Amino acid sequence: MNVLKAFNKILGYISGGLICISALVMLYDVITRYILKSPSLYASYAAAFLMLGAVFLGTSYALQTGGHVNVEIFLDKAKPLPKKILLTIGYVLSMVFVFFLSRACLTFAMRAVENQWRAQGNLPIPSVILYGVMFIGTVLLFITLIFTIVELWMKKQKEGDA
Repeated sequence: MNVLKAFNKILGYISGGLICISALVMLYDVITRYILKSPSLYASYAAAFLMLGAVFLGTSYALQTGGHVNVEIFLDKAKPLPKKILLTIGYVLSMVFVFFLSRACLTFAMRAVENQWRAQGNLPIPSVILYGVMFIGTVLLFITLIFTIVELWMKKQKEGDA
């Protein structure tokens, strides 16, 4: 569990770095487009690819640290056991979605390799890179969801022992 948390933390920092680089790329695009009157052909595509990497690599860290969007209307009013049950239901539903998303990413990554797909637009990098990052991110999120559920219920058991 500690290895996963450390790895997710590293990916969280990488994700933050990718967001910063994406912002700098877009700043470069604004400067070249509006000040130098010579728009960049690659900047918007590079920024989009960087953001894709940031989102998929940083999602498991966001879940791990509680940084994800959460509607707590019912959770705030629930007692500890029903709260844990509601959280578990939410995590399991998330796991179902992430499983199918991961499977789709893997399918597209394999097709991208077989057919030598390239990203559309002015920055035609191999699509397998994009789908590979998406697949890795979804697998890490799935694993993190499993550990989050286990940790949630182990914490209850430890609190009950004390």
